[in-house]
Amino acid sequence: MSKDVPEGFEPLVLDCGYNDAFGPAYVNLAEHKIGFRVGPQHLNPVGGCHGGAMATFADMQISAVGPEAYDAHRATISLTVEYLAPVGPGVWVEAEVVCPKATRTLVFTQAIITADGEPVARTSGIYRNASKAP
Repeated sequence: MSKDVPEGFEPLVLDCGYNDAFGPAYVNLAEHKIGFRVGPQHLNPVGGCHGGAMATFADMQISAVGPEAYDAHRATISLTVEYLAPVGPGVWVEAEVVCPKATRTLVFTQAIITADGEPVARTSGIYRNASKAP
């Protein structure tokens, strides 16, 4: 693993279209975390992490819930991102994800996203529980 990625993180497989364009992201299933390092492809015109890139990252939070979510596609029903602070280039961005509720057909997640340890966004998501949906 690269020295730019904290210990315990493994590559998150993003092997399709839009996710490929995002670039490398990582998951730490033991700690229910995801992360990425802000690269040139994530920047907005003023040199900070684009809000759309942060929202794309936030939508990946289902991947940190557990192996069953990591291995299965989950359709996003709702995603909320509250931006708290800007994020510069080269910064390690990490989300610690909690799953307060899962039903037969829905998975609910929440996360605080940090940049080098400082809170930069708060997110919540609702995902279709694809493995159990009718």
